[in-house]
Amino acid sequence: MADAIQNDDICGFCGKPGADKIPHPVRWPREESAGTKYVHAECEEAECRRAHSLLSDKERELFLRTV
Repeated sequence: MADAIQNDDICGFCGKPGADKIPHPVRWPREESAGTKYVHAECEEAECRRAHSLLSDKERELFLRTV
């Protein structure tokens, strides 16, 4: 049981312990999902920036209209 609790704080982006937040449910197109219950805020932010930078202004605008 202790192992399960310890593994809950593994970040799905970097694989390191100490994940401190629940991943945001809405992602940019091409933004990877962590696939875990928790992530580091910094790791999620970096992935969000990466995906955002891949989109054109038009793609961003079209996506934001669907949210």
